[in-house]
Amino acid sequence: MQNSLDGLFYVMGTVAADFAAFVWLALQAHAETLHAPGDRLDAVRSLLAMEQAGDPSLPARWMALAEKTTVVYDVTDPVAARRWASTGTSIGSARYLDHLAQRLAEQLVTHAIPEDTLDEISAFFGPPEWPLEQTLDFLATHDAFKSLLLTPEAAQSWKLTSQHTGAFNIDVPIDDAIRDWISGTPIPELARTWAAGSIPSHPQVLELTVQSIKQAFGHAISWTAGALINLVNTHSLLTPTPRLFAQTAWHIRHGVDTEQAITLLTSGITSRRLAHQIGRAAAEAGIASGELRTWVANQQIDGWTIAYKANTYEVEDLLDYVSRPANPLNELLRGRP
Repeated sequence: MQNSLDGLFYVMGTVAADFAAFVWLALQAHAETLHAPGDRLDAVRSLLAMEQAGDPSLPARWMALAEKTTVVYDVTDPVAARRWASTGTSIGSARYLDHLAQRLAEQLVTHAIPEDTLDEISAFFGPPEWPLEQTLDFLATHDAFKSLLLTPEAAQSWKLTSQHTGAFNIDVPIDDAIRDWISGTPIPELARTWAAGSIPSHPQVLELTVQSIKQAFGHAISWTAGALINLVNTHSLLTPTPRLFAQTAWHIRHGVDTEQAITLLTSGITSRRLAHQIGRAAAEAGIASGELRTWVANQQIDGWTIAYKANTYEVEDLLDYVSRPANPLNELLRGRP
C-alpha cells in the first residue's frame, strides 16, 4: 500500500495529483461533518466536468482514481490525513511539507521553555509567538524557503529569467528576496538592486521583477509558507515551545513588515508604499490596528501629504478609508464585545 501511495501522490504538479487532492479534501470534509448525508464521494460525482463529459468512459476513469484515493485515505493515519488536507496543496506536496515541518519542529524544541520557568501569563495564554524577523531568520537558517521551491506549487515561481530569449537571467537568493520585499522597498528599486551587476538597462528587468513577485510572493511562496508554518505551529512536539509568527504568509504576500500595514492593505489602501510608511509610523507610535482608522483620520490631509508624501490618488484612498465605518465582523473577530 505504501508503494501505491507513492505512485499516486508523488507524481506532483499534474492534473491527476490535483484531482486526488480534491478527492482527499472531500473525504476529509465528509469525515468531519456530523451525520453527513449521502456517499462520501458524491461531491466528486457531482462535479460539472463529470456531468458534462461527452464520453462516459472519462467519468469512469476519474472515479476509478477517486476510489483508489479513497483506499489510500482509509489506510492513512487520521491525524496525518487531516494535516495533509489542511494545506490546500497536492497530497504529495502536503506530505513533503509535513516532513519539513517535522524537521523544523524538532529544531524549535531546542528553544522550549522549561516547565518550571513558565509564569502565570505564559501558562494561561500558551507559549509565546516569535516576531516576524525572528521567524524569517529561523526559516532562512534551515533552508525552509529554498525547500518550498522544490514543491510543484512553488517551483519556477521565483526566477528573473527572460522566457523569450533566455539571455537574461538574474540569480537572487529567495531568502534575501523575501527580506527585500517585506522591507517595503518599492518595486522599481528592487528591480535595480536585484539586477545590479547584470544588465540594469535591460528593458525587461522591471517586467520580470513584477511578474516574479506576483507569482512567488503574491501566491506560491505565501501559500506554501503559510501551510508550512501552520503545520509547524500545530505539531505535537511543540509543548511548551515558542511558535513561529503565524501571520508570516500575509507579510510575504503583501510585502510589508507591520500588522498595521496589513490592516491598511486589506481595508482598501492600494499603495504598498503608503501602507508601509503609515504602518511603520503607527507601530513606532504604539497604535494598534483597531485604533488605526481614528489615528490616521486625526492627521488630516495636510499630515498625510507632509509625513507620507501622499499623492492625489493615495489621498483619495485614505479619505475613503477613514470615512468608511469599521467592519463590525472584524471587530468581533478581534474578540471585542
